[in-house]
Amino acid sequence: MKSLRVQIALLLAAMLLVTGAWAQKAPATMRLIVPFPPGGPVDFLGRVLADGLRTQLKNIIVVENRPGANGAVAIATLKQAEPDGGTLLVVSSGMITFSPYFEKKLSYDPDHDLVPVVNAAYADVGLVVANKIPATNLREFVALARSSPKPLAMASAGTGNITHAYLELFKSVANIDLLHVPYKGASPALADVLGGQVAGMFIGLSTALPAHKAGRAKVLAVVGKRSSIAPEIPTITEQGFPGVEIQPWFGLMAPTGIPQDAKAMIENAAKHALETDEVKQKLHKAGFTPWVLVGENFAQMINHESGIWKKLIRDRNLRPE
Repeated sequence: MKSLRVQIALLLAAMLLVTGAWAQKAPATMRLIVPFPPGGPVDFLGRVLADGLRTQLKNIIVVENRPGANGAVAIATLKQAEPDGGTLLVVSSGMITFSPYFEKKLSYDPDHDLVPVVNAAYADVGLVVANKIPATNLREFVALARSSPKPLAMASAGTGNITHAYLELFKSVANIDLLHVPYKGASPALADVLGGQVAGMFIGLSTALPAHKAGRAKVLAVVGKRSSIAPEIPTITEQGFPGVEIQPWFGLMAPTGIPQDAKAMIENAAKHALETDEVKQKLHKAGFTPWVLVGENFAQMINHESGIWKKLIRDRNLRPE
């Protein structure tokens, strides 16, 4: 019995030494790369995470915005960094579970280049349509699409973007044809929805809601489950079209090769930050819902969701336009 106690004590001491070693050698300044421009919701989430990690780790954390190519520019920056735990990347679900299987010539492979650290939150997504569209609910919109002499034009934030993925998934479950019109970002796409140049698009609910409330557009449905910021808007499934339940998530990843003790330290710090009331309130106000997954739970969620998108891409023979 004494020998077992000694072994346990030695093991715990070794674990503490390993963790302490990284904490002592952690870079004085850490980098948090954000794959979107400053000022947007994902940039906001990244800065909230940076503040939380800064408080937990007592390090300087610098946020770097590296937008472009649906996240490929940011991932290229991460791949050039030393895998010592000093550089992290904010990722969106589309970068990890859709784009790599849709864009065959991407410069990164999430399975080999990235290590999941922690999932932080998900965002509500809505289907918004122009006021000129004579539909007040999803059934009416689908009926309109089926009776239209030519496919209704639907915008996205870009080919291979998660907003494009939702459009393709919705076309599949509703059995309708819609014309995909890719834009360079969500803002110009939404502007053309409000102007009536295109029929509608899938977009973050917090972004579309002001126009919906002001009567400038109509949010007909939300993805997955009802939103706390607009609980009166029914889901796609509730309106008779099950199968569009995946909600876009946002998390932190590190480059392949990060030491296990560094990864564990960051996971723990991020988890504690995301569980504070202050961080929860900031995320809710920006349209995010905290959804904390670490380690194997995060990796399993990614694998499950990737399988859904892979099947859609294969079944519908989706290719870059």
